[in-house]
Amino acid sequence: MKFSLPGFVMASAFAGTLALGVAGCSQTYHSNADAPAISLHADHHSVQVGGTVWVHATTMNLTSSRLMWKVSPSTGTITPDRSQGGQEARFSASQPGGYMIKASAKTSDGRWVTGRTSISVISQGNQ
Repeated sequence: MKFSLPGFVMASAFAGTLALGVAGCSQTYHSNADAPAISLHADHHSVQVGGTVWVHATTMNLTSSRLMWKVSPSTGTITPDRSQGGQEARFSASQPGGYMIKASAKTSDGRWVTGRTSISVISQGNQ
C-alpha cells in the first residue's frame, strides 16, 4: 500500500484533535452534575410569520436567579410571562427565517449561564 507521509501525518493529527475535542467536550459537559444550567424547550420548532410559540425554561442548581430572555435576529420578539416567574416566554416574528432564543441567568458567584433553542419561521402558505 502506498501513501503520502505528509497526508498520513495530517490525517493522524486531525483524528487526534477530533478525539481530544470529543473527550474534552463530554468531560466538561458531564463532569459536574451540580453545575448551574438552563434548559429551553419550545412547544414547536417552526411557526408561520406572526404565529406564536411558547418557550419553557427549566433551571437547575440556580437559586433565585431572574431569567433574561433574548431573541436574534431582532425581527423576532420574546415576551416573558412574569405570572409564571419568567420561566416561560412567548415568541413571535414578523419575518421568515431562523431565530435563536436564549435565556440567561446570573449565578450566585457572578457567572452567567445560558440555555438556547432555535425556531424556524416560515412564510404564510409554506407548510
